[in-house]
Amino acid sequence: MPRFFIRTFLCALAALTALALQAQQTEVVLSASSSAKLVLGMASPKVSGIEDSQVATEFTAVLKRDLDETGVFAVLQERLPADGAPVKAWKEAGAQWLLNVRLTRGAAGDLQLEASAIDTAAEKAVFTKPYKADRMVPLRRMAHALADDLVARLTGERGVASSRVVFVRQTAPGVKELFQIDRDGANLVQLTRHGSLTLSPTVASDGRLAYVTYKGGAPEIWGQRRRDGAHEKLYPATGSGVMVSSPAWSPDGRRLAFVQGDRRGNSDIMVLDLDTGRARRLTDGNGINTEPSWNPNGTQIAFTSDREGGPQVFLMQDDGSNLRRLTSEGLYNASPAWSPNGAMIAYVSRFEGKFDLFIYKLGEGKAYQITTGVSTSESPAWSPDERRLVFTSNRFGSMQIFTTDLSGRQVVRMTELAGCQSPKWTRAR
Repeated sequence: MPRFFIRTFLCALAALTALALQAQQTEVVLSASSSAKLVLGMASPKVSGIEDSQVATEFTAVLKRDLDETGVFAVLQERLPADGAPVKAWKEAGAQWLLNVRLTRGAAGDLQLEASAIDTAAEKAVFTKPYKADRMVPLRRMAHALADDLVARLTGERGVASSRVVFVRQTAPGVKELFQIDRDGANLVQLTRHGSLTLSPTVASDGRLAYVTYKGGAPEIWGQRRRDGAHEKLYPATGSGVMVSSPAWSPDGRRLAFVQGDRRGNSDIMVLDLDTGRARRLTDGNGINTEPSWNPNGTQIAFTSDREGGPQVFLMQDDGSNLRRLTSEGLYNASPAWSPNGAMIAYVSRFEGKFDLFIYKLGEGKAYQITTGVSTSESPAWSPDERRLVFTSNRFGSMQIFTTDLSGRQVVRMTELAGCQSPKWTRAR
């Protein structure tokens, strides 16, 4: 189940998990895009100084997967013209753009990539760019960069193939640490080594981390005050014994929203000013208020609260004013995540003992179901381009990381690592 209670404090767990099962909800599928995908033909790369088999597995296959998952490109797979065929042949095969690539490894091991895309109807170049990298940069990284630039050329916004996902993974009984993987599930990096429970990662717009760790016994918020800086305690400044959870960076990176509990089993949303070290309370009432998520300009916060019975998603201004309820259908809605452009909020909803992903479109005042109850789906977070969600699911047994488009039809397992939770998708790291 979502970490709604665990991230708050354990003493509230038993009472709230006894909530009634969620009422029947109507499934409405949110379409991924109203525009058709552009069909891209990929000519065989021209290669010098690199084995063809290595290019096929570490560059071409990676690039095709990146483009297929963009939601805006469809890579031509059938009736491919022979090597060296004219542009006209690619047009007749159905390609709207033709991508040509030349890969060269120099004597010192450096990599050079020359890429160009041709509009097959006009037979004119629509994209050309050279890339250079030293010998330490893997081919797959260059494929990611090319995919992102092609998306930018087509849509005006850079793709997310070069982005990364930060998440929690259990490494031993009672021990969880933060890890990071590339967008395609490769390049696993361990970010913390506290040897304790380390939970609830949040990533600032400049890549700084913050999280909760029990390394000192009681939970504390740790993180980075500057990019690439050392990890240090951010809150509480002195003493211990307070229950803290669910930190969330503000968009400007100067504040942290978080949750603080008391001995009676209540919790409230707080905001910590990193410059002054002062924390102020935004909510003040009995019950649980948790899981804060900022809107993109830092003026509003979505959060989960049981103030009206079961957990529901609420909104408020960043000073705690103008509090109002967002979700209305179902008895259990939690884990809000505000989209990068501010138009949507993803959350989870419980039905028949399982959790599914929903999206609330603020302009419409309506919720749309994304996943469909075959397993539990938790902890939604947005891709930087807002085209996909990352989440955890037990659809293959243990909790693993998946992504989905906004229709719910293109669900992809990002990694086979088990025991994962709380993914956050970022360009900044």
